[in-house]
Amino acid sequence: MDCPTCGKALSTERGMRQHHTKVHDEPLPNRTCADCGTEFYDPKSRRTYCDDCYSQAGEKNGNYSGAKETTECEQCGDTFDYYPSNRDGVYCSGCVEDADGLLPGESLPVPHVEVECEYCGETLERHPSRVESASYGEFCDLECYGEWLSENVVGESHHQWEGGTIPYGSSWWQVRRAALVRDEYECQNCGAGVEELGRKPDVHHLDRVRDFDDPEDAHHLENVVCLCRSCHRRVEDGDVALPSWNP
Repeated sequence: MDCPTCGKALSTERGMRQHHTKVHDEPLPNRTCADCGTEFYDPKSRRTYCDDCYSQAGEKNGNYSGAKETTECEQCGDTFDYYPSNRDGVYCSGCVEDADGLLPGESLPVPHVEVECEYCGETLERHPSRVESASYGEFCDLECYGEWLSENVVGESHHQWEGGTIPYGSSWWQVRRAALVRDEYECQNCGAGVEELGRKPDVHHLDRVRDFDDPEDAHHLENVVCLCRSCHRRVEDGDVALPSWNP
């Protein structure tokens, strides 16, 4: 089979799909919308309708039960139909529309609170329960969390600290940060740095994580190298080799 983007010949459809996702950073469609006929991608290969045709209520909802149910409005006593997958069926639409505030049994939503990202200080909005349950604090994303983790949970204060060395079995975030510092935040194949890339380079495992009995054993400095996104993909596809690379 040929890749529809670059024309590369692949032996199987599965191989072609994996190639397209890795090399072109876009999965190929695996579903056809039952309404408009548009092809689209669904990670679980279960959806029947595309984003444009999908509806929260009625037949195009994945939880649609096939029929409406009838009940009495708890406010005025009138009967009305509702979809079980859409709402609980407590108040009719007329009472909801005419309500001058909260209806009986309803409560105000809990407002979000503003917190600062523990790493970069950016203001975030979070639900109070999430803030209370956060063990380390709130972060913008995994990258901010990883940087904070490297600086605060690992290092001299960590029980595995050995005077500057990175021991086997260290956390991935610790090894990743050490590799970036060692390689001066530059791709070790083409030499591109952060300013040219607009981002930090990837940290690539020389021996694959899945080849280790214990995945944690893969996380050590001798087994990782910094590569830009483009070189990383070429290495993963076998188009570029690093036989003489020495950490």
